[in-house]
Amino acid sequence: MNKLMIGTLLLCVAASAAAQFGPPGPPPGGPVPSALDVAAIPGLSADQQAGVRKILLQRRDAVEALMTRQRADFEALRQKERGERERIDDTAAASLRKLLGDDGMRKFAEWHAAQRGGHGHPGMSHDPRERRQRALHEGGGAPAPGDSEPAPGPADDDE
Repeated sequence: MNKLMIGTLLLCVAASAAAQFGPPGPPPGGPVPSALDVAAIPGLSADQQAGVRKILLQRRDAVEALMTRQRADFEALRQKERGERERIDDTAAASLRKLLGDDGMRKFAEWHAAQRGGHGHPGMSHDPRERRQRALHEGGGAPAPGDSEPAPGPADDDE
């Protein structure tokens, strides 16, 4: 139960971070004004103009550095979460295979694929996560066509 809660929490954190880190655009506050633009500010001396531009450039650089660090932190968290999920999946697959045996595991994998909305022949998914799961569940390969019974559909549940 704790693993499920941790996984859900990590997913929420990752989704929140992904929403914050869209494609990079201009820094908050807009682009740094050119020296000519700063010179147009009334009442500033040349030293003040240079100081304003220097401060705005430092601010821009600091914001860009912050965004770069945050993207790296997010990517590290995403990789960690992915590794944890794969470890959990591997442990569950090994436990299921030990409990069910190879034939039972194959049947479970077919049932599981049908429950997740899998269509067509087992092993034909375009989703790499489903292909990986199928390979884990089936011991590296999909059954030959016709080797297995079709998974029960929604109409079979009413009986």
